Parts: sequence; structure tokens; C-alpha cells
Amino acid sequence: MNESQRNTGKGDISSLKRKIKTAVDKKTLLRNKKELISYFEKRTSKLKIVKTTRTPGGQILDWIDINSQVRNGKIASPPPLEMIKAPAGRMKDTLSVFELEKKGIAKGPEGTVPVLRKDVRKINYSKSLKSYLSKYERETRSVFKGNEHVIEVPGDGAHDYANTYQYVTCYGGEFACSAFDPYTQYSNEFSLLQIALVRGSGNSRQTLEAGWQAYKDLYGDWQPHLFVYYTTNNYTSSGDNKGGYNRDVDGWVQYSSSIYPGATFTPYSVRGGSQRFMQFKYQLYQGNWWLKVNNQWIGYYPASLYSTSGLRSKADKIAFYGEIVDSANHAGLTRTDMGSGYWPEYRWKWAAYMRNLKYQSSTGGSMSNYNGTSNASDPGQYDLETHMNSGSTWGSYMWLGGPGA
Repeated sequence: MNESQRNTGKGDISSLKRKIKTAVDKKTLLRNKKELISYFEKRTSKLKIVKTTRTPGGQILDWIDINSQVRNGKIASPPPLEMIKAPAGRMKDTLSVFELEKKGIAKGPEGTVPVLRKDVRKINYSKSLKSYLSKYERETRSVFKGNEHVIEVPGDGAHDYANTYQYVTCYGGEFACSAFDPYTQYSNEFSLLQIALVRGSGNSRQTLEAGWQAYKDLYGDWQPHLFVYYTTNNYTSSGDNKGGYNRDVDGWVQYSSSIYPGATFTPYSVRGGSQRFMQFKYQLYQGNWWLKVNNQWIGYYPASLYSTSGLRSKADKIAFYGEIVDSANHAGLTRTDMGSGYWPEYRWKWAAYMRNLKYQSSTGGSMSNYNGTSNASDPGQYDLETHMNSGSTWGSYMWLGGPGA
């Protein structure tokens, strides 16, 4: 056989391999599509829908009887509501507004709450159902700073953080943060700002999380959305009463008729211009972890989801952070923004911030100033500048973010 014949043979083999791979990929996509559509259609079919509406932004909302979410038919009552105003001072920001908070937007009948229907047409079918429901999609490992556990990251190091954490017995926490619209380079990469309450060790580590997140594969668009998340098993598996995002799995109980997991908000902070913010507070109250967003209790996770060695009765760690995912499916480092995409040293009107960081230090609701330890997983891409117990109207706060590569 001459050189030409040998090369032709190699070409034929390579071509055959590509055809086989393409056929396998198509088969995988079809299998994933069928699995994902079936899963979310079954979730919708289980709801006792009273009315369905569409928001001006295109979200489909199924309105259900508020009490149909719980077995005993009586939803829990939230903690007393305390309004929090933006602090006085030269750095003035104003609240972003969620879509259903605006005048003239159609809502469901009184006594119903919205559940965001998954738009299956916008789902990325390259992911299996297991992968889609997970936060990390792959096995995680613990990162330590000295003898202290800092955070869980995927084994391939694909997530980057700029975070602070404090080990302290607490029953909740609160903060306000910038409301930017970060650039995300790929649909399977996300950018977020969030709070996390944590307790437990190993695969028994449990978390309670909330913030805003831009993540096209999850929401079907490039906009930032309100999100909630929980895990009962250190992210090792997701599903009903085990862990997952928003209403993609059972766990979350909706209370508000205008703010819900997956909701969009506007306007955004303008880089170098007007600054918008969002408020978040988790509070353990009468056996439930309640979430307040922008001066409104919006819903809760029953503490019974968690174990007695986990978050059933308290947390032993609280963290505030920015997080992005640098997908392992793409070559090179990501250009996804954290926060505004500007470095912390740009500060007011340019860099993202998290301010008035506090934790709940008693079961009665007393709040204490947070005093966190700083950590940046890759300061060449994303970083933070902290000011704990600053003595200013911002209390404990930090600037954070970066442009990635």
C-alpha cells in the first residue's frame, strides 16, 4: 500500500468516526429532550392551576391556590415585616422592581400564587436531566483556607469565587447588593451574587442559598433572574426534597403574589451611572427558612427538609459571594463577568457591591454585624475588597467582581 492509499484509509476512518459521533450526539440530544420535556410537563400537570397568565417579558405563570402547596392545606405565616430603607449618604442607590410589581400587570385571583412554567422550547438538550437539575454538574471538592473549609467547588476547578465567610451560629442573614446585568460568554456559564447559610460536613453538608443569577441554560435568556437553591447532600444529587433550583424540584413554598423564583427585575445598575440594588434576608422562623426580597416575604423552605445535624435548627456558617462558572466544555478561560465586570478598586458606580452584611444571632431575630474572612479563588480574574464593621452607613460591605480572562 502506497502513502496515498494509507492516507485515504486514515481519512475514511476519521470520517466514519465523525459520523458515528454525530449519530451518538443526535441520539443523546433526542433522549435528553424527551427526558427533560417529560419531567417538566409532569411537574406542571401536578399543579392545581386556577389561571395561567403571560408577563410582558414573556414568562408563563401558572397561578395555584396558595394552600395547595402543603399537605395539611394551610401555609405557614411569615415573620413580622420590618421595612429596610436604603442608607443615607453620598452613595445613593434605589431598589430594582420585579415585573409583577409594576402597575397594570395581570395577576391571578386572590388567594393564588405564581409558579413560573419552564419554557421547554428554550432548554439546552445537550444536558441530561440529572445534569440540568444540579448546580455543579460534576463531583465537588472542599477548598480549605488554613484549617477552615471555605466553599465547595467542582473537581475540575470550573467555578470561580470572590467570597467572604464567617463561622458563627446563626439563624439567618441579610444583605443588599448591586443589580447589574453581567455578560456571560456561553449559555452554560452563569454569573451570580448570593447569600449562603451552611451546616454539616462531608456529604451531609447542607446549604440554603438565594440571590440573582444570569444563566441562559436555566432560564432560556441572558437576563439576570431571582433564584433560590438548596442542597441536603453537599450537591451530590438533586431532586424532590433533596435539592435544586427554584421550582425545578419540590421544596420551595411560594407565599408572595408578585415576587417568585425565576422572576426578572429592572432597571439594572448602570456602569458609571445610576445604581440599583436588591435586598435579601433569610430567617428561621417557626420551623421554616423564610426569604425576604425587597421588603417582602416571598416564600420559604421548610426546615424539615434538612437533618438535625444540618440546617434543621440553625446554621454554623454564613457566606456572601460572587460566583461564576468557567465551563470545562470550552477551551481557554472565560470572559464571563462577575458583578459589573469591573474590578473592585473601581468602587462606586463601577464595581459591584454587597453591603449591610448581617447575620441573625438569636432565635428571636436579633441581627449582628457580619465579620467575614475573604477568599478569591482566582484573583487574576475576579477579586474582592472588604470593609468589615466599617462604621459607615454601609456597615460591613465589600466591592467585588472582575472581567474574567
